[in-house]
Amino acid sequence: MTNTKYLLGFMLLSYALLGLSACGSKRNPTGGEKDTTRPEVLATLPAEFSDISTGIVEISFSKPMDRNSLANSIYIYPPVQNKKVSLDGSTLKIKLNETLKQDTNYFVTLSTRLKDTRGNALERNQTLVFSSGKLSNNRVAGNIIYEEPADNGLPVELSLFSADSLLVYANRLKGTVYVVKNLNSGKHVLRSYIDKNLNGRYDFGLEPFSEDVTDGSGQANLDVNLAYADTSKARIKSINVISKRELQVLFTEPVVRFQTINISSIKPLEIDYKLIENDRISILTAPMDSIRYKLSINGVVDKKGNETEPLEMQFNGGKKNDSNAPFITHSNPRNGASVNTLSPILELHFSEIIPAGAIHVKLVTGTDEIPLKQLSSTGRIHRFQPTKDLLNYRSHTLVVLSNTKDYSGNKLEKDYELQFLPLRH
Repeated sequence: MTNTKYLLGFMLLSYALLGLSACGSKRNPTGGEKDTTRPEVLATLPAEFSDISTGIVEISFSKPMDRNSLANSIYIYPPVQNKKVSLDGSTLKIKLNETLKQDTNYFVTLSTRLKDTRGNALERNQTLVFSSGKLSNNRVAGNIIYEEPADNGLPVELSLFSADSLLVYANRLKGTVYVVKNLNSGKHVLRSYIDKNLNGRYDFGLEPFSEDVTDGSGQANLDVNLAYADTSKARIKSINVISKRELQVLFTEPVVRFQTINISSIKPLEIDYKLIENDRISILTAPMDSIRYKLSINGVVDKKGNETEPLEMQFNGGKKNDSNAPFITHSNPRNGASVNTLSPILELHFSEIIPAGAIHVKLVTGTDEIPLKQLSSTGRIHRFQPTKDLLNYRSHTLVVLSNTKDYSGNKLEKDYELQFLPLRH
């Protein structure tokens, strides 16, 4: 979603909005303590969300403002080309000298380039909403998700843009949810970041950033996923030989996909199965010898979309047989729990990789057996779902038979039973 073009444009806009190159006069007091109190918006005429068919908006501040700071400090959406902005002491006057769009909300954004006569900028970018005709009540809302939990609680700088990249709305948020109300219809681009070093701009790679596009519906839901840009690529950390038929390749970062894997010594080693498991790839092979092997892997891509060049690492094979019996580490639902559906998905987590055709289960209630469909393939996690609705308020048991076996042929030590109770009100 985030790309170089958008990031560059957003960083330049951050400079413009947040006054990194602000011009204007600063009049220092002739005596006493320096005035560092930031100006605030006290009132608007007409009131916010009111009709502006007169074409005049007046904004009153808590302090006299510097007219030299007006340049590039006020944004209006939809754009109004013919307008006049003036300042008289603590009152800002905006006169819109063109016909406004009917039944359209107009957004007036005041940026932190706007300062008082002592050089104090507004505390934050903020947007005031007015209407031309009927007030539009579209909105976008969602969760704020932090890649780093420690960032939760820090102010989030949020900007909403039109589909053609014009600023519509700007605000500062906190918490784990957000909502932007009174939007006009159409898709919007939502960009957010945390200004951790308080320098008034987004710093690539050092601060979390999010960008996404709404679906254009009147009540759009769009989560803000604040993640750090990561240009580092996944590298092989180590290769662990689990047995003569299984090894694990550990990476420096979580991996989402790869193109090819080859293992060779005097001749290529046959690979039977490969499984991505977060920051590792588990590999099942033909029996290895205790000789030196070379593993080559191409096209490794991490969760941030970074793709590595071809990677290689040597390792020693082994003759250790896998004689460990597989077992179930946990299940969903847990044993003895209830489910609120008559067609639940039953999930089993195994300690070993289990081939899809080597797991044997049955679902019973009393003396009746209910047919199951298998939703998973070879792996450590297997899912099943009944082919018909289960009986409400009736205990059911999923039995994993002891002849279920892992890739090396090791079987469960005994049958495993998962009991659960469907409860649908």
